This record gives sequence, structure tokens and C-alpha cells, in this order.
Amino acid sequence: MKKLLGLLFFVVVLNGCDDGDLTIENISFEDVQAASCGETIYKLNGNQALYIKIPESENAFINETTPTDVPRVKTIGGNISVTYRAYNGTAVAANICNTPGPIFPVATQEWIATSGTIEISTIAVYTAPDAITGATKISKYIHNIVFKNIVFQKPEGQQVYERFAFGEYSTPATLLPLNFNAEDIQLCSSNQTLYNARTNGIEAMYIQNLDANLLATTNLGVAKTGLISDTANHLVYRLFQTALTTSNQDYFCGTTLPGTPEIDEEWIANNGVSNVSGIIEVTTTTNGTGFSHSIYLKAVTFQKGNNTFYLGDSILFGTLLTAN
Repeated sequence: MKKLLGLLFFVVVLNGCDDGDLTIENISFEDVQAASCGETIYKLNGNQALYIKIPESENAFINETTPTDVPRVKTIGGNISVTYRAYNGTAVAANICNTPGPIFPVATQEWIATSGTIEISTIAVYTAPDAITGATKISKYIHNIVFKNIVFQKPEGQQVYERFAFGEYSTPATLLPLNFNAEDIQLCSSNQTLYNARTNGIEAMYIQNLDANLLATTNLGVAKTGLISDTANHLVYRLFQTALTTSNQDYFCGTTLPGTPEIDEEWIANNGVSNVSGIIEVTTTTNGTGFSHSIYLKAVTFQKGNNTFYLGDSILFGTLLTAN
């Protein structure tokens, strides 16, 4: 009997010891909406908070779609931290974003991640196709965040998760105005660049190395087509950080494009496929003293990095007037 009691006591003591690798507690934030303040991404769930601090220089949440199954990976430690807190009342944004935080509620427990990685997979979310043109734009980006092999240090030991889903965090897409007037289109005489940009505007669309046959004045009224490519009919959209200050002619018609104003975003049209996509269509007619060229962009998709948007089925790029 004494041996049996001794063995039972040993089992009780053994089970009561902290082995430094506790995995019995469960916290979940996956279905809670994320918010941000500065470089902190956080989620609040009743009296609990979970937040990530990542410097902007890490480019963890850039608006760039990640390839399938190839997330951005950030290592926890140094200036990248993950913290869980429990409070004696409902947690609010001020608990995370304000220094000092509010007096109430008070944090009653804090776990600090000591190791692990953060995996971030980003997708673009598009608007519904335009009812007339079929055009779509990117409205926002969703970043799905998962912790892998994360170890939290708690007052009583460690909490380990092989996989812990933080969930989604969204960022807005840059607004591309795409607001052009057909009459603003101009042709550089020296280098076959065709451009459309408003005076003192913040955006421009231009075609470099335009195929001269597209502006031929023979076969009037018959549509002429050319395909967009890297070498001919190269179509580019630029959004500037500030308005163009030089004349449009000076900006687009020199040997090289100027470095100012700085470019906020640049999108390149995908190469065309005959009778399918990426088509420039021009119909030329007489206008009494010269010629009028109606230039349409058909089924054009623009790309920047891994991101794309669809300009539309048939978009008037401009109506160019020439003397011959």
C-alpha cells in the first residue's frame, strides 16, 4: 500500500510540473476584423487583443499579389513582434494604439512571441465589371496572415502553436482616375509617341513606337489594327505623385522621359493576342482640311508586378487630328 501511495504521489507531482511547453490554452482571432494604427496591425475580441508590429520598411503588407503558395515570410524577433493580451474589461483600440494607454481596462495577462514566422498571402479584390465596357478595377487588397511555429512566452511557461491563423487584414488600392479626354491626344513628331494627358494633370497614357501604318490616310473608313507589344505599340499608364509641371510636349517628346514628377504607379499593357486582346484599332476619315483618327484600345489588360486590371472591351483612347 505504501508503494502504491508513493507512486500516486509521484504521478500527481509530475503532472503538476510546468514542462515549459504548454499547449492547453486556445485563443482565436481568425474571424475578427483587423485594424491598424501606424505600424501595428491588431485584432480585438472582447477582453482580448492580439497585435503585430512590423516596420513599414519590411514591406510586409504592400499592395502586391503574392504567387500561389508563395507567401511573404517574416521572422518574429528584433523589430518584428507579436503580442497577446487579456484585460479585465472590453479591450479597445486605445489599449493598443495610445501611449500611455487608458487606465481601464487593465491588462491582466500578456504573452510575447519569442520565435516563429509570419506568413502573408496577398490577393487583389476587384470591382464588378462595368455594365457597358466590362472594365474592372482593384478596390482593395486582402492580406491573409498565418503564424507558423510561434512560441509565446507566458508568465507560467510557453504556449506553442504549429499553425495559428491571425486572419485577414485589408488595405485600400490606389485610386487610378483613368479620366481622359479624347481631344487631349497628341502625337510627337520626332519619335512616334502618341499620348493623352491633361495639362497639369496627374495621369497619362501613352504609346511608344507607334506603328505608322495605323495612321495611314489610305483606305479611309476601314479599321486598321495593331497589337500591343514590348517593341511596337508599347502602351503605358502612369499616375504621378504631383501634377505635370512641364508642357506635355516637353515631357513626352524628348529622347527620354523626365524623372519629375515622380511616378506613384506605372502599369504596362500586356502584349496583344491577334483577334483576342491587346488590340489598337484606328479608323481614319477626312475632316475637310485634314484627317481624323479615332483610336480605340480593345480588350487591354494592364499589369504592375503581379497585379492586373482590365481597361475595358473597347475604350476610346483619343481622336487625333492630322494635316496629312
